[in-house]
Amino acid sequence: MTFQLNRTFGSEELKVIEAVLRDWCGKHKVEPTSADGVLAGAVLVSLFQAGNVTVPALEKAATKHKWLSEFNRQPV
Repeated sequence: MTFQLNRTFGSEELKVIEAVLRDWCGKHKVEPTSADGVLAGAVLVSLFQAGNVTVPALEKAATKHKWLSEFNRQPV
């Protein structure tokens, strides 16, 4: 996989990232605009840039990512 740092995101690319982020946030009871939600979004953007450009591929990459897969929300 080639990491594409300067990749431009159009609406279709953003839809893929947003769909996976929405699903991850829902499963972990995290608000997308919270610090954990923003961090998850940044990780998903990196995984997308690494070549995981479809929802299934990005979901699979997320399950292999240590922080995303082992995330356990701490009570406030």
